[in-house]
Amino acid sequence: MAKTTGKKLYLIGIDAAPLWLLEELKDRKGMEPFKDLIKHGQIGNLESTLPPMTGSAWPTIYTGLSPAGHGTPDFFVIKRDYVKDVVYYDSNEHPPFWKSFADNGLKSLVITPATDITLPEFGNVDFISGFPLRSRANSERLRKMMSKHNFDGEPEIEKGMTEGKISNSEASRIYVKSVAKRSEIAKELLKENEYDFVYVCFTETDRIQHFTLGTKERWDYILPVYVEIAKFIAYIEERAIKENAIVVIVSDHGAQPMKEKFLLNGWLIENGFLVLKESVAKSISAASNPGAPKTYELREKIMRSGLRKTYDKMPYQVKKVTTGLVGTFLANASSGEYTRLHLFDFDMKKSVAFAEVSNGPFATLWINDGRFSSGIVKDSRRKKVISDIKKKLVQARNSEGEKLIVGFKDAAEYYKGAKTFIPPDLFIEIRKGYTMDIFNYSPSTLFMKPEHAKSGDHIRDGIIGYFGPTRLNIHNASVLDIAPTMLAYFGIRSSTKGRNLLSR
Repeated sequence: MAKTTGKKLYLIGIDAAPLWLLEELKDRKGMEPFKDLIKHGQIGNLESTLPPMTGSAWPTIYTGLSPAGHGTPDFFVIKRDYVKDVVYYDSNEHPPFWKSFADNGLKSLVITPATDITLPEFGNVDFISGFPLRSRANSERLRKMMSKHNFDGEPEIEKGMTEGKISNSEASRIYVKSVAKRSEIAKELLKENEYDFVYVCFTETDRIQHFTLGTKERWDYILPVYVEIAKFIAYIEERAIKENAIVVIVSDHGAQPMKEKFLLNGWLIENGFLVLKESVAKSISAASNPGAPKTYELREKIMRSGLRKTYDKMPYQVKKVTTGLVGTFLANASSGEYTRLHLFDFDMKKSVAFAEVSNGPFATLWINDGRFSSGIVKDSRRKKVISDIKKKLVQARNSEGEKLIVGFKDAAEYYKGAKTFIPPDLFIEIRKGYTMDIFNYSPSTLFMKPEHAKSGDHIRDGIIGYFGPTRLNIHNASVLDIAPTMLAYFGIRSSTKGRNLLSR
């Protein structure tokens, strides 16, 4: 059993923070802690999961397990009958590394760990749960502190931003206040208690970047959020120096501005790999469709609005019935240029492949084979279908004639051993500055200007930063390496395949 030795370890999570952004902003007022990290500490890229998503990357950071191992490839999975189901990281089934700390007599403070929404069943940890649900605390003392600071996690303002009811500048101010509240709670707890390990995670950066990274005024909105986080980093660094402790800063993935969206399922339809239901195709091709807008608007309210949260909480069999009814009775197109498509809009008895779930620079594609209820692709044809898709897809070009698709990866191999979800067959990577869209469709174009919430999108490289008396071997560091490194610092052995980054 490892005993408390006086060692201290601080971990700070900054969702979607890329190295290029910190380099760009390091000389701005208030960013001195990041400049100091770049100049005097260690900082480098941290390779994320495939696809680089919050839902899969943070659980990998916490457990040292791949998405196949912890069972959370994204925020959604596809079921056999083509119904999309919500999936959350189960920290009871796949415990985070601070569970091992607790088992070895170490005391932890964990504040809003992204994707960990389950209050721990073990002791020795003060815990406030994180995004994507409202934050909860595992003690009355912490609940009172949250109430005192009027804090319940990342503010739920995305809908208001999408609808234009909350401006970018107002959103930035709201997120700055949220970061400050979280920081104050952490500081109060640190003054009152002795902790061996402290982890505080900030997710506001990901949200503000999604909405503003592609705008001309992006730094007006993004910089204040990072400056507020920098204040907390400065506070933690000062404590760490006095305690001879180490500070590790990580992000689950990075981010980039978006130029244009490539409509991947539109491309699959155009090239005969994916087939629309006859009723949907007729609705889209109709010169005038006066009945469509109302029914289309209704189904989108069901699938995208506040009702979606109710849908997400439904038992799976109820979701199956609901999506079946929506697909049957509300199969109509938008009256505008683009129609938002869902899985129930496709004729799966005629389709050989479809893209779903991941809606970013790394798309996920499934072959419609025997794993699905209406699968038509036999095992003997599977490789041929994948090969045909790759050969045709690499020929796709943007308006400047530039190659769009820059790489493919075998998703089935990446998810080898997955037992709780049907893995995709192919990862498709698009060129820098572009993202792939799996929802929108137009019979006249394969491109679309990014909507407000897609001004910025993910890239695979996040960051790993370090202050401390020793050094980390951060060359080719991966999200798989964080948990083993945290455990090794306290002399606890990891059973995962990730590396211990601590210098020996």
